Amino acid sequence: MDLTEPRYRIGQRLHHPVFGEGLIVEVHTDRGREVLEVVFDGDLRRLSAAREWTIVEGNGETPSLPVHDAPEGEAGEDDALHEAFTRPRPQGRRHWHPQGDELLRHWLEHDVKPQSHFDLRADAEAWAGWASADRLVSVDSLRGVERFPHQEVACLKVLRDFGGRAILADEVGLGKTIEAAIVLKEYILRGAVRTALVLVPASLCEQWRAELWEKFELDFVVSRGPSGQWGRHPFVISSLETARHERHRKRVRGADYDMVVCDEAHRLRNHLTLGWKFLNELNPRYLLLLTATPVQNDLRELYNLVTLVRPGTVGTFSQFKRDFLSGHDKRTPRNTPHLRRLLKSVMIRTRRADTQLTFAPRRVETVWVPQTAAERQLYAQVSDFVTEAVHEDHGQPGRPHYFTLMVLQKEMGSSWSAAAGTLRKLAAHPDGLDPRRVATFAERADALSRGASKIRSLVRTIEKLKGEKAIVFTQFRATQDEIVTALREAGLGVVEFHGEMGWREKEEALEHFRHHEQVLVSTEAGGEGRNLQFARIVINYDLPWNPMRLEQRIGRVHRLGQEHPVRVVNLASRGTLEAYVLEILERKIKMFELVVGEMEEILGAWQPHGSFEDEVFRRWTEGQSPSGRKKRFTELAQHLVTAHRVYQQQRDDQSMLFHGAGEHDEEPS
Repeated sequence: MDLTEPRYRIGQRLHHPVFGEGLIVEVHTDRGREVLEVVFDGDLRRLSAAREWTIVEGNGETPSLPVHDAPEGEAGEDDALHEAFTRPRPQGRRHWHPQGDELLRHWLEHDVKPQSHFDLRADAEAWAGWASADRLVSVDSLRGVERFPHQEVACLKVLRDFGGRAILADEVGLGKTIEAAIVLKEYILRGAVRTALVLVPASLCEQWRAELWEKFELDFVVSRGPSGQWGRHPFVISSLETARHERHRKRVRGADYDMVVCDEAHRLRNHLTLGWKFLNELNPRYLLLLTATPVQNDLRELYNLVTLVRPGTVGTFSQFKRDFLSGHDKRTPRNTPHLRRLLKSVMIRTRRADTQLTFAPRRVETVWVPQTAAERQLYAQVSDFVTEAVHEDHGQPGRPHYFTLMVLQKEMGSSWSAAAGTLRKLAAHPDGLDPRRVATFAERADALSRGASKIRSLVRTIEKLKGEKAIVFTQFRATQDEIVTALREAGLGVVEFHGEMGWREKEEALEHFRHHEQVLVSTEAGGEGRNLQFARIVINYDLPWNPMRLEQRIGRVHRLGQEHPVRVVNLASRGTLEAYVLEILERKIKMFELVVGEMEEILGAWQPHGSFEDEVFRRWTEGQSPSGRKKRFTELAQHLVTAHRVYQQQRDDQSMLFHGAGEHDEEPS
């Protein structure tokens, strides 16, 4: 873009669809785009999307400053104002003084104050440390935040060396969210950030809002509905999916946020996604990306994240590919020392091994539930029925009933109540299945749901806890209802938590569990990011086939801040599909001994044709007999053991990339 003749000039008035009418007080360029700083009703906004405003008056001439007599050799008020508005930034750009809005209002109203007042205020702010990056000025105002040395080092580095744009890539569990919140409050206290947008998974919006208020005294609102809060409130939390939606995108860009914080930023590793393009268009002054896994499948993902934060750090992609990618391995770079030095200017990654932190130990046990003869017989017969039906439909996802049959197989590993509901639906809409056979299965499942073996095992397990809090996880609402009823009949205090509840109901349920009841019975909705480390016992009433679901459940209590040993109890019955999955996860790859986050990396190193759940179901239905199933799951275990080794090698390679020998590595000759 040729900006020799700027389209906008200081002194012009414009109309903005969100902020209304304003006065242009600054015009400059940023990354080839013309950027305006405009005062709307006393608030300074930085705009960079020219299509969204209209010039309404003004010829572009700089408005004349009021002239005041001053003794010869003494600076007048207008000189002080010029200095306040145009103080050079370290990068050579002009910088808006934190008190600029107030001074501008006085100037426009011809309300003149002595220069000495301005000097005193400027000196006071300098003493307060707003312009210094050598110390954290927010730490004394934090409430209930246990800070760790690695976090303070990271925050100072973002402020002092990175100019507020960084990838926070600490390993899972080291408190990246605390680091991001401290940096955000630092910039707010220093007057450099007046508006901020926090993008997080939808399930975590309310948790972020609560923690930012309770621990950092930052008053954020959650933007959910079609109207949204963008441009109406200075501090907004939203999901990335909501903010980037076509219905909202224009308003979000128009709000022109000073700082954007994006949690779970590995969702932005692909530059072709709408999320990556949306954040690239926002181009805020300050940007923090939070992810424990900056690379999963391809070093291009790392390039994409770095380019969002600071374009040009690792060159164009052609240069990056030429300088750092080896032809045969997309994850292992060459010229590692050079790439490492470049990444140190934009990324902070702390490993658990780099800290002095000790994490609570984890103890895992399996309670083998003895099935009755009737339960074993019905499980075997319905499993055979599922296998036959899948093979009749050629066993491919997308075929009639395939997904329903997969759900039915999962439900049998959970509760007969859940399985009975699906069997009744199949009997009502058989679509080629034998309706009488299915209806008979449903009747038998209904009968077995009353006094099922697993419920009795759960009640005994909780009674042995002697009042200590526990979280019981299940995948299905019908199972949850059965559990809640049985525990209440046993005289135990119970709170339920599921995805059909509104966000306020969820928060009230968690508070009730925290302060009053012993047991929280939750569907997977409780496994999505909420901090529940005030409890330490997790009971998996059923076992999800996807190991990541299992890890998310455990991660609700086994995280930084947990002061007590964590106990994980898995309920399972021998001979079931879940028993095969547990054998692989527990004995073959020792999942429960892994650091949180490693399981995802192992699955990333494995290359199945579909999801892990699809693979589990396919092997179960292909086996067709106990011996056949044992053989098929043994093969799956071998594949995962190999993937584990590949991950360990990749982990070592990435450790060299992010943490190698130091600043003075020599380039290879």
